[in-house]
Amino acid sequence: MTTRDAVYSDDPTGYGGRRVSIVDEGVTRLPPELDGAGNVEYKLQWRLAEGNGRAVYVIGVHDDGDVVGITDQELQHTIATLRAMAQKLDSTRVVSVRTRVLADQENRVVAEVHLAQQTTLPQAELRIAVLGDHGAGKSSILGCLTYGEADDGRGKARLNLLRHRHELESGRTSSIALGTVGFSADGRMQNYANNRSAEHIHQRSCHIATFIDTCGHAKHLKTTARAITGYSPHAFCVVIAADAGTVSAATRGYLQMAAALSMPLVVVVSKMDIAEKTGFAALMHDLLATLDAVVPGRSKCMVADAAAPGPLAGDMMDLSVVPIVTTSAVRSVGFDELASVLRGSLAQCQKGGPAGGGIHRCDGPFEFHIESVHSIDKVGLVATGWVSGGTAKSGTALGQPLVVGPDASGGFVGVDVTSIHTLRIPTATARAGLSAALAIQPHSALSIQKGMVVLDADQVDAHGRCVSGEFTAAVTLLGPEASAAQTVTVHIRSTCHLAHVLSVTRAPQGETSADSSDATVRLQLDGGTRDYICPGVPIVARDGRGLVFAGRVTSAQ
Repeated sequence: MTTRDAVYSDDPTGYGGRRVSIVDEGVTRLPPELDGAGNVEYKLQWRLAEGNGRAVYVIGVHDDGDVVGITDQELQHTIATLRAMAQKLDSTRVVSVRTRVLADQENRVVAEVHLAQQTTLPQAELRIAVLGDHGAGKSSILGCLTYGEADDGRGKARLNLLRHRHELESGRTSSIALGTVGFSADGRMQNYANNRSAEHIHQRSCHIATFIDTCGHAKHLKTTARAITGYSPHAFCVVIAADAGTVSAATRGYLQMAAALSMPLVVVVSKMDIAEKTGFAALMHDLLATLDAVVPGRSKCMVADAAAPGPLAGDMMDLSVVPIVTTSAVRSVGFDELASVLRGSLAQCQKGGPAGGGIHRCDGPFEFHIESVHSIDKVGLVATGWVSGGTAKSGTALGQPLVVGPDASGGFVGVDVTSIHTLRIPTATARAGLSAALAIQPHSALSIQKGMVVLDADQVDAHGRCVSGEFTAAVTLLGPEASAAQTVTVHIRSTCHLAHVLSVTRAPQGETSADSSDATVRLQLDGGTRDYICPGVPIVARDGRGLVFAGRVTSAQ
C-alpha cells in the first residue's frame, strides 16, 4: 500500500472519490474516519495491522474530518510521542512527516505522519503432528514448550492448549489445537514466555515450528485422522508415557503410519518424574523392538545433550534416525533437547530437505489446500490452509488466473486473491511449504468449504491431478486386513468420504519383509462422490474398529 493510496472512507464531501491529503493546498475537510478498518488515523491510534505494516497519522483533524490544525509546539510533542510509541514496537519507525501551515491561521499547522513496520517472513515452517494415547501427556508437553511454564502435576500446563469447556472438565482433548514456537536468527526460542502474542512470535522468528495437538482417545479417531491428512504435517512426534509399561496398539499404529507416509519421526517419552526404573526399562526395551519392526532402516538415538542434535535432526528429516527424548513437564526436563531437535529440523527444511515424504514444489504451479473458511467484516471470505506448490501473489491484475473448487459437480470457478497473510504476517506472496490465509473473491456464486483447493487455472488437469471418484494408493495395513468389497471412511486432505475397496494387492513376501503389510488398494468413493485427487497426497482409512490403512495416492482413474 503506497502512502498516498491510504484507505479513507467513502467521500461524502464532494471530492468525487479522489484520494486527498491533508497537506494538499486548499483542503479544509477530509472524509470521516473509519473506526472499524483502514490504516489511516485522525489523531492517535495504531493502524499498522490494517495497513499491512504501514500506518498514516493525520494530525490536526477532528474525527468528523474538520481541519482545525494545532500549534507547532503541539505538533512537535505529537511527533515525539509517535516516535516513542514506534520504539516500543519491533522494527517500526517514522518514515516521513509532511506538514502544511493553514492559510487563514498562520500559527496552526496540519501534518501527515507515515509509519512503517518492517517484518521479515520466516524462511521455514515445520508442522508437527503430535500423536499418542489418551493420557500420554501430549497437551501438557506442548503447553510447557509453547508457554515456557512447568506443569503443577494436575494438568495446569495443558490448559493453555485446550479449547472447550468439556475438555477442561474431562482433561481429554477432543479437537485439534495448534501451538507455535519460533527460533530467532541467533537460535533463541521464541514462545509466549518472551512474546505477548502469536503475531509477535512470528515477527521475531526466522523459523517457525507449528504443533498440531491431536486427540488420544479412540472416540475421537476421526479428528486425529483429519489432523494427519488435513494439516499436512512435515513430521510426527509420538508421545509415550514413561509409566505405560509397554507400547500400546494405538501407539504402534501411529509408528506404522509414520513409515507408511515416509514421515520424519521423533519419539518423546513423557512423565519421567513418575517413572520407575524397572517399568521404564521394560518400556524402552519394547519401544526399541517396536521401532525395529515397524520403522525398519532407521537408527534409534537417545538425545541427552541439548548441544548435540544438530546433525541428528538432519538425519531425522532424511528418514535415517529416530531421536528419542525423555521429558518431565513437572520438572521442566528435556525441553532444551527437544527444542534443539526442532531447531535442527527447521534448518534442514530451509535447505530443501525432505519433509513429509517429499520436497515442496516451489517452482511448480500454485496449489493451496483449504483447511478452514471464515467470513470477516470488511474483508470477506478468508481461506486458511497450506501451500503445497508454487507461489501466488495478491491482487486482481497480476496475470495469474486462479480457480477454486471442486464444487458438487466437480467444477472450478475463477477466484481473485485480494490479500495474503503468511504465518500471520501480511505479505504480497504465498509460497510453497508455508501456512497461509488468503482473502478470496470467487467470480461466481460458490460455497467455499474446507477440502477445496485454489489452483493455477491451467493446471487443474495437469501433472496427474483430476477430479475423480476412483483412485489407487500405496498403503500400509494398520488394522484388520483390508479386503475387496469392504467399506471404509477415507480421509483426503480435510475431507472424509465413505469408500468401497475394489481390490487389495499385497506386496510379495520378501520384497519388503517376511510378513509385509504393504499393499496397493483401489478405492471408489461412495454414491458417485468425486474429489480433487493428486498423486502423493496422503490418505488415512478407518472403520468402526479403528485404523485400517494409511498411505499415499499413486494415481486417479
